[in-house]
Amino acid sequence: MTVRDELRVLFELPPTPGRVPVAVESGIAMGLPVAFFTLVGEPLLGLLALSGAFSVMYLAGRNRLSRVALFPLIIVGFVASSLTGVTASQNLLASLIALFLVAVVAALLCFGFRVGPPAALSFVLVAGASTHLAAPVASEGADLPGGVVVGMVALGCLISYLVVLSPLVVPAVRRRAVAELGDRKPVAFRLDSTSRLIVFRLIVASAIAVVVSAPLGVHRVYWVLMTVVAILQNDHRIRLTALRGIHRVGGTLVGVGLFALIAQWNPTGLWLALLLAVLIFIAQLVILRNYGLGLVLITPLALTIAAQGHSEPLPSVVGDRVLDTLLGGGIALVVLMLSIAFRRYRRLPSSALSER
Repeated sequence: MTVRDELRVLFELPPTPGRVPVAVESGIAMGLPVAFFTLVGEPLLGLLALSGAFSVMYLAGRNRLSRVALFPLIIVGFVASSLTGVTASQNLLASLIALFLVAVVAALLCFGFRVGPPAALSFVLVAGASTHLAAPVASEGADLPGGVVVGMVALGCLISYLVVLSPLVVPAVRRRAVAELGDRKPVAFRLDSTSRLIVFRLIVASAIAVVVSAPLGVHRVYWVLMTVVAILQNDHRIRLTALRGIHRVGGTLVGVGLFALIAQWNPTGLWLALLLAVLIFIAQLVILRNYGLGLVLITPLALTIAAQGHSEPLPSVVGDRVLDTLLGGGIALVVLMLSIAFRRYRRLPSSALSER
């Protein structure tokens, strides 16, 4: 493949049928909590529930009945990630260890049970956001009650589950889901050699990310960690991982710019709910066709969650996210290059090694 072909991949939009129902579900799950809590006079609670609403993106490629049956496990993972972040939020070292453990455990479970995208990424987002929201102001946190943070994550997950479940009320949808179910394979944990390689890279890169970015504060560590996880979790092949890294960094940086524009407009209430719903709807339509373009639209959602409790000026927030993304991309690239070097070293004949 030529350089021109590689560059063309970054801007292609190949057809991906069947994404409209998933996009509609995502839009409803994201917009509903913000709209509801705005109407009852507690808009902050709606924004806190957003991180839980990200669960709607899981198991989208599965049969409806299988998805309904397995979705509670995703909810347990989200709540456990939030609870871990909240529990560790009062201590910097504990928070760093908690974020690392969430990234590792989520990667192992997602690959072992073949959960599919967004895999470990959203669990890191939930843990990091919960840590920041519950951390004291002295640690640049929002100092919100931990019970409220975990409760809103759980509520966001529950709303997503009801959105996924609700189409089965229609008899035709229920009959089609039963007909498509077929012979279900039992859920079993299994890590093949490819998955083990990806998880090993993730563990190494996550450890480096946490240590290197620790001086920046927990509210920035998890953004660096999310970048690392997003780049390395998708494939073991070097070219595809590198392309995903370019998509991740480029899409996130453009998404940060879009967030800055939205922040200048400063939508609130029902307008914000509508905007978030539209962003995730379009993102779900395009993310399998072009990962970078999907990230342009998803990044403002993640930043909206991350911005809760922050009093920093907008240019500072945007600048931090740009640097965090570049740092995470650099760490992922270093680990990828080290992996290549190690594999080439192992392939050297013993005679060549002895000559060294």
